[in-house]
Formats: sequence, structure tokens, C-alpha cells
Amino acid sequence: MTAEVCPVVGTTNTVLPPKHPDFDSNQPGLVCPVTKATTDHHHNLHKHPGLFDPSAAAEHPNADSCPALSRIVSRPDQQAMDEAICPVVGAVSSVLPPNHPSTATANDGEVCPVTNATLAHHKNKVHPHPSLETAPKGAVCPVVGASART
Repeated sequence: MTAEVCPVVGTTNTVLPPKHPDFDSNQPGLVCPVTKATTDHHHNLHKHPGLFDPSAAAEHPNADSCPALSRIVSRPDQQAMDEAICPVVGAVSSVLPPNHPSTATANDGEVCPVTNATLAHHKNKVHPHPSLETAPKGAVCPVVGASART
């Protein structure tokens, strides 16, 4: 069984961060204030297991240090998709989608209109998608793991 991959950020993570506010994923049109993700195509998300212990915040302040996500990214199928760990959404691809605007001339304070991510936080951590026109036959997309051309 292949994991479902978000077409925008390339994550296969379906577990929300421990402090994520409650919401009804069946209510269409809700927009996440952090990532701009909508409930329209995020019906596969789950609450983080267990209660968030504020005393553990120093040990596990964000997804970078989540033991579950560290194990996910060490799996060969995830490494093949060039996944890293984002402190907000967890396991995610460092390769931008093919239609993502260039970040080459963006200023540090600019915010992505798609995901609300700031360039300063992602500088030298995300990379442009390779050209689809020059992709060899059978090449596999590093973001979604699909073949570029067959």
C-alpha cells in the first residue's frame, strides 16, 4: 500500500502537531491559519496521540524532535522521496512542486501565497523542482513518487 502524498508540500504525514487546534475535517472550506491547508482535501488527518505534556516541550518542542517522525523519515520509501522534517507539518519533501513560483528573487520576509511558509525559515532548505520537459522516461517525482513520463 502506498502512502498518500500531499501534492503541495509532499508530506505523507497525517498526524497533526500536538498543539493543533481541534476542527471538524468533514466541514468543507475550513482553512488552517498556519499552512492555509483546507479541509476540502485533508480528510485523512488525525489528532496527535496522547495528551501534550507542557513539561516535555523543552525535550520535544516541535516536529523536528518527534520520535515518531524521525522513524518515518528513516524509512527507505520516504528517503527515496527526499523527505526531511518540517517543524510545522512533519515529514515533507524539500523539493517544491513543479508549478511553484521561483524563490530565487524573494526576500527573507516574504511569505508563500500557497502555504504561508516564510522564505527566511526555508532558505537553502527547499529546492526547485527539476524540469519536467527534460525528465527521462520512467523518472520518479521526488515530491509525490509518481513517474514523470511513461
